[in-house]
Amino acid sequence: MSPAFLAAIFGLLAVVASWSIMHDLATGVAQDELYRFGANSNPIGFLAIIAGKVFVVGFGIAMILFACGLIGDPMKTLRALLGPFA
Repeated sequence: MSPAFLAAIFGLLAVVASWSIMHDLATGVAQDELYRFGANSNPIGFLAIIAGKVFVVGFGIAMILFACGLIGDPMKTLRALLGPFA
């Protein structure tokens, strides 16, 4: 896959996740097709959803930097961290 295409795809994912985080924080509700977590009614679920989206943003930025040749492959690092689960 070309570096420009890789950067564009993961950049788009990071932008969508960033917008989603801002929307969730503004409304106080994080939801998808199955679950709905309110910041006041279920703060742990709300924070778990936000943390997952923050991970997507961070991984998207890391993939963009990898595509530009500024850092090593983040997938190798993720596989090393997950160990036998990867």
